Amino acid sequence: MKILLIIFVSFSIVSCNANDTKIIDAKNLVAKKYFVKGMTCGGCIVGVKTALNKSTELKIAEKDVEVGEATLKFEKSNYKEAVTDCDVTKTIEKVTEFKVFLNKEHTKRACES
Repeated sequence: MKILLIIFVSFSIVSCNANDTKIIDAKNLVAKKYFVKGMTCGGCIVGVKTALNKSTELKIAEKDVEVGEATLKFEKSNYKEAVTDCDVTKTIEKVTEFKVFLNKEHTKRACES
């Protein structure tokens, strides 16, 4: 029984909200990497995470924020490509002084916020 539980957990991601817990099949997730210009320290990471957590529009299943980049995972039904990319940009730039780009060279923007 323990082996089955371990296998099941390894192929799923648990998403917890204040009111519910649900299992998300990893195959139903879309991962998107955003490059955040101006992030240089751990405090910057906290600022970006805080901005993302404050958003009511974005339905993010998983966040991985490091210096200079944020990899966000969305359920496929919650990721609307250019619209979601623009919403992420606006969310981060509204709360921080950073600029969000879609490429590492910091030349491609999702939208002008």
